[in-house]
Amino acid sequence: MKTKTIAIVLCLAVFSTFLMAPASSWAGSPQSYRWEGVAIGIGAAIIGNALLNAYNQPPAPAYRPAAVYPHRPGPPQPAGYWQTQREWVAPQYQKVWNPGHYNRHGRRVPGQWIQTEVQPGYWVERRVWVRY
Repeated sequence: MKTKTIAIVLCLAVFSTFLMAPASSWAGSPQSYRWEGVAIGIGAAIIGNALLNAYNQPPAPAYRPAAVYPHRPGPPQPAGYWQTQREWVAPQYQKVWNPGHYNRHGRRVPGQWIQTEVQPGYWVERRVWVRY
């Protein structure tokens, strides 16, 4: 209905401009405005084509059917529960060379390899799945 009213109003506007157009005696030389007339004719053809295509299109549906997706259940879950367990992570050591030196009593201590702690040990809480 909306396109019909737009088409009627546009046609009335075009016809009214032709009725109110000045007489041909005011137009001047017929050769001087030829290309302007061609441009106006092409524009009228484009607008007329758009109006005809809009009028001849089928109406859009009032509703769009909802998409239907099949329900696919996931894989079966094993019976059980989650449990939090604490685990001790051992400290990390690095083997380094301790050069020879004198102790507090003035005695010579020879050089030796010793273990130095790089990262101390710590507790970690992990979630573990316990089956029934």
